[in-house]
Amino acid sequence: LEATGRYRVHLTRDGDYFLPLRERVQKARRWKADIFLSIHADSIGSTDTRGASVYTLSDTASDAEAAALAARENRADIIVGVDLSHESRDVANILIDLAQRETLNRSAELAHLLVRELGQEVRMLPVRPHRFAGFAVLKAPDVPAALLELGYLSNAEDERLLRQSAHRRRVALGIQRAIDAFFAAPQQPR
Repeated sequence: LEATGRYRVHLTRDGDYFLPLRERVQKARRWKADIFLSIHADSIGSTDTRGASVYTLSDTASDAEAAALAARENRADIIVGVDLSHESRDVANILIDLAQRETLNRSAELAHLLVRELGQEVRMLPVRPHRFAGFAVLKAPDVPAALLELGYLSNAEDERLLRQSAHRRRVALGIQRAIDAFFAAPQQPR
C-alpha cells in the first residue's frame, strides 16, 4: 500500500506481542485513520474449514462460528469508550448511533470490496465470505473497519498457502485493489 504512494500505513504493533484491543482502536483513532483493517490467521475446531473471510461489526453474529471467534477475540479486553460527557445522555446516544450507522455502512462497502477483490486472488469461504460479529476491534464509531481472516491455521492447506510468499503477495494485491476501489468510490453526503 505504501509503495503506491497513495497511502500512509500504520501498524498497531511491530512485533509478536499482545496489545489490548481497545489500544488498537485508540491508535487508529489517534492517527485519524480513514479505515482500520485487522488481519488474522486464526484456528478453529474444524480442520475442514478453509478460505479467507471478511467480518464487519454486528451485535448479532452471522453464525455460531463467527460468534465463537468474536467471543474469543473480545475476551482479552473491553470495548473502547467515547467521551461525550459534555452532552446529555440522549444527545450522546443519538450522536453515537448516527456515527455508528455511517461507519457500519462504510465498513460494509469495504467488506464487499475485500471479498470481491480477494476472491479473484485466493480461495474465500464458499458460504457467506462476508460475515458479521461483535469484534471489539471493529467498534470505533467513526472509523470504517473490517477484520480479514486470511485463512485457518487449523487447516493444513490454508497453513501451507499462508507460508508461501507468492500467496501472501496475491493477498496483498487483492487488499490493495479493494482499498483503491474503496477510496475511488464517491462518498455519500453526510
